[in-house]
Amino acid sequence: MHAVVLKYFLEVARCGSIRKAAHNLFVASSAVNRQILRLEQELGAELFDRIPSGMRLNAAGERLQQHVRGTLHDYHLMRTELDALKGERKGHVSVAAMDSLLIEFLPAAVEEFSSSYPAVSYTISSALPSEVSERVAKGDNDIGISYLGKLPSSVSVVAKAPFPPGVVMAPSHPLAKKASISFQDCRDQAFIQISRISPIHDLVQSEFSKFWDDLVPAMSCNSTTMAKRMIIAGRGISFFTKIGFIDEIERGEVVWRPLDNPAINAIGVGIMIPSNRTLSHVTLEFLDRITRRLKQLELAAAL
Repeated sequence: MHAVVLKYFLEVARCGSIRKAAHNLFVASSAVNRQILRLEQELGAELFDRIPSGMRLNAAGERLQQHVRGTLHDYHLMRTELDALKGERKGHVSVAAMDSLLIEFLPAAVEEFSSSYPAVSYTISSALPSEVSERVAKGDNDIGISYLGKLPSSVSVVAKAPFPPGVVMAPSHPLAKKASISFQDCRDQAFIQISRISPIHDLVQSEFSKFWDDLVPAMSCNSTTMAKRMIIAGRGISFFTKIGFIDEIERGEVVWRPLDNPAINAIGVGIMIPSNRTLSHVTLEFLDRITRRLKQLELAAAL
């Protein structure tokens, strides 16, 4: 089976839609549909249930998805090993991370790594913390970075640092004078919400869940970059890990205060990899770089 067909199949399975898959692949919907039909004809079996909301894998499709993921992973691993034998520094790095890490942490890591490995390509995906470990477990990504909670058995943590979510605000905000902040303190403040689903909803329950469910935000947006600008401008407060605002905190553009909640303050950020498959040489090199970078930020944040 041709690699392009497999790529189309996996994207339709991931998106649950021909149209969405075509959009992500930058091709026409008809081309994707044609390839899926050709694949089903070649295998002699339908791979998807066609439902009103889109495409859903059936039992045959799920079995093919498992095979394709393993095949493509082994192929990429073989290619990078051949490149290493030839003395070339090529390969592909695939990372899933919570959104705040795509502001500075990962862009800086990729920029630094690219200076030593200019031929490496990257897939960097933003995901909810609860989704990151699942993406690594399923093989969608080789490295995951997010808040740490209960992990699948096939995922291991290689590094972690104490970066719990806290309250970020402009230095002029009244709450900036407090050493720690309670949920009650936040209730009457303009709140900037990135996602209706709490980034730590599966890690902390009770008091936090009640606050989040009752929250009426002053602004809702799905862009951390825009939220950051609004926070700096004094338009509201939000919950973020300090790692997403290291530079702004250092420049005095914002302040970060911990929440008055022991359970939340015990949450850390971790780097995860699969424990049931071998990573390529270049992925392991990138893993080493971001591990060291996380530890460096931990030291900087403690100052």
